[in-house]
Amino acid sequence: MLLFAYKQMPADVLEPLMKLIDWLLWVVLLVCLAWLIVSAGRLWSQMRSSFGVNDASHGIVMSLIGAIVASSASTIALVLLPT
Repeated sequence: MLLFAYKQMPADVLEPLMKLIDWLLWVVLLVCLAWLIVSAGRLWSQMRSSFGVNDASHGIVMSLIGAIVASSASTIALVLLPT
């Protein structure tokens, strides 16, 4: 089938691409960590003053989901890119 026929990418093309993916993963994970810290601070502040837990806990959950998606995206890219 022609759908699955592809050539192997040269190493001089694949290596910078993988380095870029690694750097982007680190940036995304740092953003998720920063958002987690900010959301935890907001949760602590809202727990002390009132019962507004939904907004702050939503930020914590979304930052954790973002970190999971970013981590699995690099694994998927490694599988899909021919080496």
